[in-house]
Amino acid sequence: MRSVILCEGSTDFILLQYFMRKAYQWEYKSNEALNIGDRAVRECVLQKSDNTLSIIGCGGSNRLISCLNYVLKSNSVSAPGESFDRIVVITDRDEVITERKFSEQVEEQISIYNGKYTGNIVNNEWLEFLFVNGYGDEQKAKVLLLVIPFEETGAMETFLLNAIAADDEYDKDIINQCNIFVDNVDGERKYLNKRRYITKAKFDVFFSVRTSAEQFNERRDIIKNVPWEKYTLIQDSFNKLGEL
Repeated sequence: MRSVILCEGSTDFILLQYFMRKAYQWEYKSNEALNIGDRAVRECVLQKSDNTLSIIGCGGSNRLISCLNYVLKSNSVSAPGESFDRIVVITDRDEVITERKFSEQVEEQISIYNGKYTGNIVNNEWLEFLFVNGYGDEQKAKVLLLVIPFEETGAMETFLLNAIAADDEYDKDIINQCNIFVDNVDGERKYLNKRRYITKAKFDVFFSVRTSAEQFNERRDIIKNVPWEKYTLIQDSFNKLGEL
């Protein structure tokens, strides 16, 4: 089976890789650069037995639909066995105008490539659809929309920082001070005007201190050693990713 996860930005792109590897035993295969529309995006390919999983960081919530178009177009010209069987689109409620409007945009993309389905796309539920591949054969695929109910305690970045804080008192103190700084530095909310931005800023500020010399290996090891298998206890929507 061949699956793909479309996520918003670079942080999600990195954290999802480690989550899938730790929680669901996927293994790293490769990192690629893709050109989608007028922008270069990153793709990480994971493997488990004969199954592959691509994680694509789309470069923001406003790029998710264009990346979905890219995936569906790829399916429409694919050879047998080369299409994506499972397509997951992940965003959060801080970024989506309304769930229904976003769902309609996903449905519209499926229809562009003559996809056939019954019903509507519903958050956290698989929708099966039919499409025709590059050889004129009718194929089945499923799409899953995960619009995460954004709560700071359930964000991947917050889970990671809490895990680091629980493991080291010195780092815990730094995290607390970084959080206080972020909460107070932009009093007019001119820049940090969404909860999502505040959470990401806390994550970025801590790592700017903890790995200020851009020590990639150290940052990678910190993220890798977080007990990601426990994350589904906080964010149960991610249990669906175990079906890939």
